Amino acid sequence: MSTGDGREGKIRAALAKGRLGGKLAGLSLPRQIITIALWPLLEQVMSFICSSTSLILATGMSDDGVVKEQLASGIGVTGYVMWLGFLMQGAVGMGATAIVSRMTGARRFEEANYAANQAATLGFIAGLLSAGLMYVTAEFLVTDLLNLSDFAREVALRFMYTGCWVAVFSGVVFAVNAALRGSGDTKTPFFIMLAVDGLNVVFSLALVYGCGMFVEGLAWGMVLGMAVASVILLWILVRHSLQMRSRMRGEANSLDAYCAAQGEAYVPPLYLRLRDLRPGLGMMARILNIGLPQAVEVGGIWLIQIYVLHVISRLGDASVGAHTIAIRIESLSFLPGFAIGVAGAALVGQYLGSGSVRLAHETVRRCVRYSVLFMGAMGVVFYLFPGFFVRIFASDSPGLMTVAVPVVQVFLLAEPFYAAMLMIKMCLRGAGDTRRVTFVSYGCMGFFRVGCLFLWNLLWPETLSLVALWCLFVVDMAVEYLILQRMLDGLVWARRRV
Repeated sequence: MSTGDGREGKIRAALAKGRLGGKLAGLSLPRQIITIALWPLLEQVMSFICSSTSLILATGMSDDGVVKEQLASGIGVTGYVMWLGFLMQGAVGMGATAIVSRMTGARRFEEANYAANQAATLGFIAGLLSAGLMYVTAEFLVTDLLNLSDFAREVALRFMYTGCWVAVFSGVVFAVNAALRGSGDTKTPFFIMLAVDGLNVVFSLALVYGCGMFVEGLAWGMVLGMAVASVILLWILVRHSLQMRSRMRGEANSLDAYCAAQGEAYVPPLYLRLRDLRPGLGMMARILNIGLPQAVEVGGIWLIQIYVLHVISRLGDASVGAHTIAIRIESLSFLPGFAIGVAGAALVGQYLGSGSVRLAHETVRRCVRYSVLFMGAMGVVFYLFPGFFVRIFASDSPGLMTVAVPVVQVFLLAEPFYAAMLMIKMCLRGAGDTRRVTFVSYGCMGFFRVGCLFLWNLLWPETLSLVALWCLFVVDMAVEYLILQRMLDGLVWARRRV
């Protein structure tokens, strides 16, 4: 028997011991990853199409090449401003995924469902705070921190003052979707986000071209799409509630007792329960204890990215627009990576909940391998055909084409490190080990993207270019990956209590 065969035999034995329920019951580890990752992949494809459509619509508002650069710059900046607003929502979602996945693996479904309802309440509160934060900080961030042209600044502010209100609805949607993914249900979040993205495109097209609205049409399309999707999600949870109430009537006194009577393979759907929506400080504290370190991490990363954008904005609107386009193109490779990461985070939590550290560790290893394969292949495609991808967003702007094409070719070096780093981060967060991931992100990005970039900009500003900055990002990601790999093999994350 080969070493590989022996390892596979140990994995099969561990699978039999750390048995999962629901649609994952009886599946091999690769099939479990594929089963969970399929719907997030389709969800990310739709999100990419939607966000790309918004950027294409924005740059299509003018035939003038210089104006296109300013439109791409203005709309690109809004993504960074909205990133700030979604920090709290991301914290709630991460905490919900970690707790629901762990409780589902331990077959403590009553606690998992309670955590999902509490996450919905926290998501709503976070959404209100996020909307207010984006509204009051938009002027300062766009006008005072970034060096944009007057027209690009106007585009960004007009979009933000309307688009910020999407957070009121997205807070609940993101929190509940995160809980559903933690339970192993990635199909429902896909259809919810399909509604979000599809309606966003429809409303945006109607408002921009049908009603003749400017960038406000794009913003209103985003808000209306999320609002309608939140109503659909509420209807699904109410329907689940009615179904479970009907099934449990007279059969059991609690959800856990009912599920135990159905057998080990049964996993109930998450559902709405009004009494569980009342704020419970204990569960909310548990969710935030896991999620807040990620919010601190992402908040620090946001500050770092704002500094980077501040440096890029000094290179002109063309560089800001090209940077925005490059990120949009890179997100195409992110589609399979994120989907595999969602599967990894859910499976790691469930296997730790079932008591199988071996399978949790093997899950991360497999996810890293698959992600590097897919995203590395995309890096090769980007290197060989950069003009094809850039032309989608900037066909009539020679300035954007000239700056963006060499940046896209740098993805050949970036993708493998980005894939491995992303995967380990997502899986460790799924285990609840968010604090150490935060320290690694701060340390590496702070050193390279703030310290090194600051000295570079201070001592040799004439050598700065967008391509050079992206090469610096590659070094950052490579070092971050090496540190995270050592953390993964140390298994401290497997002993993290949630």
